[in-house]
Amino acid sequence: MRKLILTVGFILIVFASQAVWVTFSPIVTYTAEELGVSVELIGFLAVTYPIFFLALTMPSGILLDKNFKLWLGLGVLFTFIAGVGRLVNLFSYWWLLACQLFGAFGQPFLLNAFVPFASRVWEERRALLVSLLSLSMYLGTVFALFSGFKLYNVGGILFVAIPPAIISVLGLLFFLAGIPAIEEKVTERKILNLRGVIGRRDLWIIGIILGLGVAAFDNLATWLQPALKSVGLENVAGDAVALAIIAGLIGVVFIPDRISMKNLRTRYLRTVIPIVTVLFAILALAVNELMLFSFLAICGFLMLPAYPIIMDWIGKFHEKEVHGSATGFVGLISRAISVALMLVATSFIFNARIYLAFLTAIFVVALIFAMILPKDQEVEARD
Repeated sequence: MRKLILTVGFILIVFASQAVWVTFSPIVTYTAEELGVSVELIGFLAVTYPIFFLALTMPSGILLDKNFKLWLGLGVLFTFIAGVGRLVNLFSYWWLLACQLFGAFGQPFLLNAFVPFASRVWEERRALLVSLLSLSMYLGTVFALFSGFKLYNVGGILFVAIPPAIISVLGLLFFLAGIPAIEEKVTERKILNLRGVIGRRDLWIIGIILGLGVAAFDNLATWLQPALKSVGLENVAGDAVALAIIAGLIGVVFIPDRISMKNLRTRYLRTVIPIVTVLFAILALAVNELMLFSFLAICGFLMLPAYPIIMDWIGKFHEKEVHGSATGFVGLISRAISVALMLVATSFIFNARIYLAFLTAIFVVALIFAMILPKDQEVEARD
Protein backbone atom coordinates (compact mmCIF):
# COMPACT_ATOMS: atom_id res chain seq x y z
CA MET A 1 0.00 0.00 0.00
CA ARG A 2 2.86 2.40 0.84
CA LYS A 3 4.42 1.81 -2.56
CA LEU A 4 1.16 2.79 -4.24
CA ILE A 5 0.81 5.94 -2.09
CA LEU A 6 4.43 6.87 -2.83
CA THR A 7 3.91 6.36 -6.55
CA VAL A 8 0.78 8.52 -6.59
CA GLY A 9 2.69 11.25 -4.77
CA PHE A 10 5.57 11.13 -7.25
CA ILE A 11 3.22 11.21 -10.24
CA LEU A 12 1.39 14.23 -8.80
CA ILE A 13 4.57 16.15 -8.01
CA VAL A 14 5.91 15.55 -11.54
CA PHE A 15 2.62 16.92 -12.91
CA ALA A 16 2.91 19.95 -10.60
CA SER A 17 6.52 20.59 -11.60
CA GLN A 18 5.65 20.77 -15.28
CA ALA A 19 2.59 22.92 -14.61
CA VAL A 20 4.69 25.35 -12.55
CA TRP A 21 7.17 25.55 -15.41
CA VAL A 22 4.74 26.99 -18.00
CA THR A 23 2.03 28.42 -15.73
CA PHE A 24 2.23 31.89 -17.26
CA SER A 25 3.21 30.94 -20.82
CA PRO A 26 -0.38 31.13 -22.17
CA ILE A 27 -0.91 34.57 -20.60
CA VAL A 28 2.52 36.21 -20.93
CA THR A 29 1.25 39.62 -22.09
CA TYR A 30 -1.53 39.78 -19.50
CA THR A 31 0.79 38.78 -16.65
CA ALA A 32 3.38 41.35 -17.73
CA GLU A 33 0.73 44.06 -17.72
CA GLU A 34 -0.60 43.14 -14.28
CA LEU A 35 2.87 42.90 -12.73
CA GLY A 36 4.15 46.01 -14.50
CA VAL A 37 7.17 44.32 -16.10
CA SER A 38 8.25 43.52 -19.66
CA VAL A 39 6.99 40.54 -21.63
CA GLU A 40 10.57 39.26 -21.82
CA LEU A 41 10.83 39.05 -18.02
CA ILE A 42 7.67 36.95 -17.83
CA GLY A 43 8.98 34.72 -20.60
CA PHE A 44 12.20 34.27 -18.64
CA LEU A 45 10.25 32.49 -15.89
CA ALA A 46 9.81 29.51 -18.23
CA VAL A 47 13.35 29.78 -19.61
CA THR A 48 14.80 29.09 -16.14
CA TYR A 49 13.74 25.43 -16.36
CA PRO A 50 15.76 24.38 -19.45
CA ILE A 51 18.73 26.43 -18.21
CA PHE A 52 18.76 24.70 -14.83
CA PHE A 53 18.09 21.29 -16.37
CA LEU A 54 21.08 21.62 -18.70
CA ALA A 55 23.30 22.68 -15.81
CA LEU A 56 22.03 20.14 -13.26
CA THR A 57 21.13 17.03 -15.22
CA MET A 58 24.47 15.31 -14.62
CA PRO A 59 24.98 16.45 -10.99
CA SER A 60 21.39 15.50 -10.11
CA GLY A 61 21.81 12.04 -11.59
CA ILE A 62 25.03 11.47 -9.64
CA LEU A 63 23.45 12.64 -6.37
CA LEU A 64 20.38 10.45 -6.94
CA ASP A 65 22.68 7.44 -7.27
CA LYS A 66 24.51 8.39 -4.10
CA ASN A 67 21.43 8.91 -1.89
CA PHE A 68 18.23 8.44 -3.85
CA LYS A 69 15.74 9.07 -1.06
CA LEU A 70 17.39 12.32 0.10
CA TRP A 71 17.80 13.98 -3.28
CA LEU A 72 14.45 12.89 -4.69
CA GLY A 73 12.87 14.20 -1.48
CA LEU A 74 14.58 17.56 -1.98
CA GLY A 75 13.32 17.69 -5.56
CA VAL A 76 9.80 17.07 -4.29
CA LEU A 77 10.18 19.69 -1.54
CA PHE A 78 11.54 22.36 -3.89
CA THR A 79 8.66 21.75 -6.30
CA PHE A 80 6.20 22.14 -3.42
CA ILE A 81 7.85 25.43 -2.43
CA ALA A 82 7.62 26.67 -6.02
CA GLY A 83 3.96 25.75 -6.42
CA VAL A 84 2.66 26.99 -3.06
CA GLY A 85 5.13 29.81 -2.47
CA ARG A 86 3.87 31.87 -5.39
CA LEU A 87 0.53 32.39 -3.64
CA VAL A 88 2.28 34.31 -0.85
CA ASN A 89 3.08 37.30 -3.06
CA LEU A 90 1.57 36.61 -6.46
CA PHE A 91 1.89 40.12 -7.87
CA SER A 92 5.62 40.58 -7.23
CA TYR A 93 7.70 39.52 -10.22
CA TRP A 94 10.86 39.00 -8.19
CA TRP A 95 9.01 36.79 -5.71
CA LEU A 96 7.63 34.73 -8.60
CA LEU A 97 11.13 34.44 -10.02
CA ALA A 98 12.50 33.24 -6.69
CA CYS A 99 9.81 30.56 -6.49
CA GLN A 100 10.41 29.61 -10.11
CA LEU A 101 14.08 29.04 -9.35
CA PHE A 102 13.13 26.55 -6.64
CA GLY A 103 11.02 24.66 -9.18
CA ALA A 104 13.76 24.83 -11.82
CA PHE A 105 16.27 23.44 -9.31
CA GLY A 106 13.96 20.60 -8.33
CA GLN A 107 12.94 19.48 -11.83
CA PRO A 108 16.16 17.61 -12.81
CA PHE A 109 15.95 15.56 -9.59
CA LEU A 110 12.39 14.54 -10.54
CA LEU A 111 12.87 13.76 -14.23
CA ASN A 112 16.16 11.91 -13.71
CA ALA A 113 14.51 9.83 -11.00
CA PHE A 114 12.02 8.12 -13.34
CA VAL A 115 14.20 5.09 -14.05
CA PRO A 116 15.80 4.65 -10.59
CA PHE A 117 12.39 5.13 -8.92
CA ALA A 118 10.76 2.51 -11.12
CA SER A 119 13.66 0.11 -10.61
CA ARG A 120 13.62 0.48 -6.82
CA VAL A 121 9.89 0.57 -6.19
CA TRP A 122 8.19 -1.41 -8.99
CA GLU A 123 10.95 -3.40 -10.71
CA GLU A 124 8.44 -5.93 -12.02
CA ARG A 125 6.49 -3.18 -13.86
CA ARG A 126 9.34 -0.78 -14.53
CA ALA A 127 8.37 0.06 -18.11
CA LEU A 128 4.74 0.73 -17.17
CA LEU A 129 5.71 3.06 -14.33
CA VAL A 130 8.19 4.97 -16.51
CA SER A 131 5.36 5.40 -19.03
CA LEU A 132 2.99 6.69 -16.34
CA LEU A 133 5.59 9.16 -15.07
CA SER A 134 6.26 10.32 -18.65
CA LEU A 135 2.52 10.71 -19.16
CA SER A 136 2.31 12.82 -16.01
CA MET A 137 5.20 14.96 -17.28
CA TYR A 138 3.42 15.63 -20.58
CA LEU A 139 0.03 16.15 -18.95
CA GLY A 140 1.37 18.75 -16.51
CA THR A 141 2.65 20.83 -19.42
CA VAL A 142 -0.46 20.33 -21.52
CA PHE A 143 -2.77 21.19 -18.61
CA ALA A 144 -1.01 24.49 -17.95
CA LEU A 145 -0.87 25.47 -21.62
CA PHE A 146 -4.50 24.61 -22.38
CA SER A 147 -6.13 25.83 -19.17
CA GLY A 148 -4.10 28.98 -18.54
CA PHE A 149 -6.06 31.44 -20.66
CA LYS A 150 -9.43 30.00 -19.64
CA LEU A 151 -8.58 30.14 -15.91
CA TYR A 152 -7.25 33.68 -16.31
CA ASN A 153 -10.55 34.79 -17.83
CA VAL A 154 -12.41 33.29 -14.87
CA GLY A 155 -10.33 34.58 -11.97
CA GLY A 156 -7.15 36.27 -13.12
CA ILE A 157 -3.61 35.25 -12.18
CA LEU A 158 -4.73 33.76 -8.87
CA PHE A 159 -6.90 31.14 -10.57
CA VAL A 160 -4.01 30.24 -12.90
CA ALA A 161 -1.62 29.67 -9.98
CA ILE A 162 -3.98 27.74 -7.68
CA PRO A 163 -4.17 24.34 -9.50
CA PRO A 164 -0.37 23.73 -9.52
CA ALA A 165 -0.30 24.75 -5.84
CA ILE A 166 -3.04 22.29 -4.86
CA ILE A 167 -1.45 19.44 -6.83
CA SER A 168 1.98 20.13 -5.34
CA VAL A 169 0.49 19.97 -1.81
CA LEU A 170 -1.19 16.65 -2.57
CA GLY A 171 1.97 15.34 -4.19
CA LEU A 172 4.10 16.22 -1.17
CA LEU A 173 1.62 14.69 1.31
CA PHE A 174 1.32 11.41 -0.61
CA PHE A 175 5.08 11.26 -1.14
CA LEU A 176 5.84 11.76 2.57
CA ALA A 177 3.25 9.15 3.53
CA GLY A 178 4.80 6.59 1.23
CA ILE A 179 8.50 7.42 1.46
CA PRO A 180 9.31 4.53 3.89
CA ALA A 181 8.67 2.24 0.90
CA ILE A 182 12.06 3.36 -0.48
CA GLU A 183 14.56 1.15 1.29
CA GLU A 184 18.09 2.19 0.62
CA LYS A 185 21.41 2.01 2.39
CA VAL A 186 23.52 5.12 1.96
CA THR A 187 27.13 4.26 1.23
CA GLU A 188 30.24 6.24 0.57
CA ARG A 189 31.71 3.81 -1.90
CA LYS A 190 30.66 5.38 -5.21
CA ILE A 191 29.13 8.59 -6.32
CA LEU A 192 29.66 6.94 -9.69
CA ASN A 193 32.45 6.02 -11.99
CA LEU A 194 31.59 8.73 -14.50
CA ARG A 195 34.16 7.42 -16.91
CA GLY A 196 32.25 4.15 -16.94
CA VAL A 197 29.01 5.88 -17.92
CA ILE A 198 30.56 8.24 -20.47
CA GLY A 199 32.30 5.30 -22.08
CA ARG A 200 29.08 3.42 -22.78
CA ARG A 201 28.37 3.66 -26.49
CA ASP A 202 24.66 2.88 -26.26
CA LEU A 203 24.09 5.84 -23.91
CA TRP A 204 25.63 8.20 -26.46
CA ILE A 205 23.41 6.77 -29.20
CA ILE A 206 20.12 6.91 -27.30
CA GLY A 207 21.03 10.39 -26.03
CA ILE A 208 21.50 11.59 -29.61
CA ILE A 209 18.28 9.93 -30.79
CA LEU A 210 16.35 11.44 -27.88
CA GLY A 211 17.92 14.86 -28.50
CA LEU A 212 16.93 14.82 -32.17
CA GLY A 213 13.38 13.77 -31.27
CA VAL A 214 13.03 16.43 -28.59
CA ALA A 215 14.48 19.01 -30.98
CA ALA A 216 11.83 18.19 -33.58
CA PHE A 217 9.04 18.36 -30.99
CA ASP A 218 10.28 21.63 -29.46
CA ASN A 219 10.69 23.12 -32.93
CA LEU A 220 7.11 22.26 -33.83
CA ALA A 221 5.82 23.78 -30.60
CA THR A 222 7.91 26.95 -31.00
CA TRP A 223 8.43 27.72 -34.69
CA LEU A 224 5.66 25.98 -36.65
CA GLN A 225 3.30 28.96 -36.44
CA PRO A 226 5.65 31.53 -38.02
CA ALA A 227 6.89 28.96 -40.56
CA LEU A 228 3.37 28.19 -41.78
CA LYS A 229 2.67 31.87 -42.40
CA SER A 230 4.28 31.52 -45.84
CA VAL A 231 1.51 29.10 -46.90
CA GLY A 232 -1.35 30.79 -45.05
CA LEU A 233 -1.76 28.08 -42.40
CA GLU A 234 -0.36 29.95 -39.41
CA ASN A 235 -3.76 30.04 -37.65
CA VAL A 236 -4.01 26.24 -37.41
CA ALA A 237 -0.47 25.57 -36.20
CA GLY A 238 -1.39 25.56 -32.51
CA ASP A 239 -4.32 23.20 -33.00
CA ALA A 240 -2.22 20.82 -35.13
CA VAL A 241 0.51 20.62 -32.47
CA ALA A 242 -2.14 20.16 -29.76
CA LEU A 243 -3.61 17.23 -31.69
CA ALA A 244 -0.12 15.72 -32.02
CA ILE A 245 0.38 15.96 -28.27
CA ILE A 246 -3.01 14.39 -27.50
CA ALA A 247 -2.31 11.54 -29.93
CA GLY A 248 1.13 11.14 -28.35
CA LEU A 249 -0.35 10.85 -24.87
CA ILE A 250 -2.56 8.01 -26.10
CA GLY A 251 0.52 6.35 -27.53
CA VAL A 252 2.41 6.72 -24.25
CA VAL A 253 -0.39 4.87 -22.43
CA PHE A 254 -0.47 1.86 -24.75
CA ILE A 255 2.87 1.43 -26.53
CA PRO A 256 5.97 1.49 -24.23
CA ASP A 257 4.95 -1.29 -21.83
CA ARG A 258 4.19 -3.65 -24.70
CA ILE A 259 7.44 -2.82 -26.47
CA SER A 260 9.37 -3.45 -23.25
CA MET A 261 7.75 -6.80 -22.55
CA LYS A 262 8.61 -8.02 -26.06
CA ASN A 263 12.16 -6.57 -26.03
CA LEU A 264 11.53 -4.56 -29.20
CA ARG A 265 12.94 -1.16 -28.21
CA THR A 266 15.48 -0.90 -31.03
CA ARG A 267 13.10 -2.41 -33.59
CA TYR A 268 10.43 0.11 -32.57
CA LEU A 269 12.77 3.06 -33.15
CA ARG A 270 13.96 1.62 -36.46
CA THR A 271 10.34 1.20 -37.57
CA VAL A 272 8.69 4.47 -36.52
CA ILE A 273 11.50 6.91 -37.41
CA PRO A 274 11.33 6.04 -41.16
CA ILE A 275 7.53 6.42 -41.07
CA VAL A 276 7.81 9.86 -39.46
CA THR A 277 10.60 10.83 -41.88
CA VAL A 278 8.44 9.99 -44.91
CA LEU A 279 5.44 11.88 -43.52
CA PHE A 280 7.51 15.03 -42.94
CA ALA A 281 9.07 14.71 -46.39
CA ILE A 282 5.59 14.62 -47.92
CA LEU A 283 4.58 17.68 -45.90
CA ALA A 284 7.70 19.50 -47.10
CA LEU A 285 6.72 18.81 -50.71
CA ALA A 286 3.01 19.67 -50.48
CA VAL A 287 1.77 20.95 -47.14
CA ASN A 288 -1.97 21.49 -46.67
CA GLU A 289 -4.29 21.66 -43.67
CA LEU A 290 -5.66 18.10 -43.89
CA MET A 291 -2.22 16.50 -44.21
CA LEU A 292 -0.81 18.74 -41.49
CA PHE A 293 -3.38 17.61 -38.92
CA SER A 294 -3.40 13.93 -39.88
CA PHE A 295 0.36 13.54 -40.29
CA LEU A 296 1.23 15.37 -37.06
CA ALA A 297 -1.29 13.24 -35.17
CA ILE A 298 0.33 10.06 -36.51
CA CYS A 299 3.82 11.37 -35.71
CA GLY A 300 2.80 12.35 -32.20
CA PHE A 301 1.24 8.94 -31.55
CA LEU A 302 4.41 7.18 -32.69
CA MET A 303 7.15 9.47 -31.40
CA LEU A 304 6.10 10.61 -27.91
CA PRO A 305 6.29 6.99 -26.63
CA ALA A 306 9.95 7.00 -27.67
CA TYR A 307 10.83 8.95 -24.52
CA PRO A 308 9.70 6.28 -22.00
CA ILE A 309 11.05 3.56 -24.30
CA ILE A 310 14.51 5.17 -24.23
CA MET A 311 14.28 5.66 -20.47
CA ASP A 312 13.35 2.00 -20.10
CA TRP A 313 16.46 1.08 -22.12
CA ILE A 314 18.53 2.52 -19.26
CA GLY A 315 16.51 0.62 -16.66
CA LYS A 316 16.80 -2.66 -18.58
CA PHE A 317 20.43 -2.67 -19.67
CA HIS A 318 22.28 -0.73 -16.95
CA GLU A 319 22.88 -1.44 -13.27
CA LYS A 320 20.60 0.14 -10.67
CA GLU A 321 23.57 1.90 -9.08
CA VAL A 322 24.05 4.08 -12.18
CA HIS A 323 20.45 4.66 -13.30
CA GLY A 324 20.41 8.27 -12.09
CA SER A 325 23.76 9.13 -13.61
CA ALA A 326 23.02 7.36 -16.88
CA THR A 327 19.69 9.19 -17.14
CA GLY A 328 21.42 12.48 -16.39
CA PHE A 329 24.07 11.81 -19.03
CA VAL A 330 21.46 10.98 -21.67
CA GLY A 331 19.55 14.10 -20.62
CA LEU A 332 22.65 16.25 -21.01
CA ILE A 333 23.34 15.00 -24.54
CA SER A 334 19.71 15.30 -25.62
CA ARG A 335 19.16 18.77 -24.15
CA ALA A 336 22.37 20.15 -25.71
CA ILE A 337 21.30 18.87 -29.14
CA SER A 338 17.72 20.13 -28.82
CA VAL A 339 18.77 23.62 -27.71
CA ALA A 340 21.32 23.89 -30.55
CA LEU A 341 18.79 22.82 -33.18
CA MET A 342 16.17 25.18 -31.76
CA LEU A 343 18.56 28.04 -32.49
CA VAL A 344 19.53 26.73 -35.94
CA ALA A 345 15.86 26.41 -36.90
CA THR A 346 15.40 30.19 -36.91
CA SER A 347 17.29 30.29 -40.23
CA PHE A 348 14.57 28.21 -41.93
CA ILE A 349 11.25 29.55 -40.63
CA PHE A 350 10.86 32.06 -43.46
CA ASN A 351 9.43 29.28 -45.66
CA ALA A 352 7.19 26.41 -44.55
CA ARG A 353 8.53 23.86 -47.02
CA ILE A 354 12.15 24.62 -46.23
CA TYR A 355 11.39 24.47 -42.52
CA LEU A 356 9.64 21.10 -42.86
CA ALA A 357 12.56 19.85 -44.96
CA PHE A 358 14.85 20.86 -42.08
CA LEU A 359 12.74 18.78 -39.67
CA THR A 360 12.85 15.89 -42.16
CA ALA A 361 16.64 16.07 -42.12
CA ILE A 362 16.59 15.82 -38.31
CA PHE A 363 14.67 12.55 -38.55
CA VAL A 364 17.04 11.22 -41.24
CA VAL A 365 19.96 11.73 -38.85
CA ALA A 366 17.95 10.09 -36.05
CA LEU A 367 17.35 7.07 -38.30
CA ILE A 368 21.09 6.72 -38.95
CA PHE A 369 21.76 6.50 -35.21
CA ALA A 370 18.80 4.14 -34.70
CA MET A 371 20.36 1.78 -37.24
CA ILE A 372 23.63 1.58 -35.29
CA LEU A 373 21.89 1.10 -31.94
CA PRO A 374 22.31 -2.56 -30.95
CA LYS A 375 19.21 -4.73 -30.80
CA ASP A 376 17.77 -5.53 -27.39
CA GLN A 377 18.71 -9.19 -27.75
CA GLU A 378 22.32 -8.32 -28.60
CA VAL A 379 22.70 -6.21 -25.46
CA GLU A 380 21.15 -8.96 -23.33
CA ALA A 381 23.52 -11.50 -24.80
CA ARG A 382 26.53 -9.32 -23.93
CA ASP A 383 25.23 -8.80 -20.38
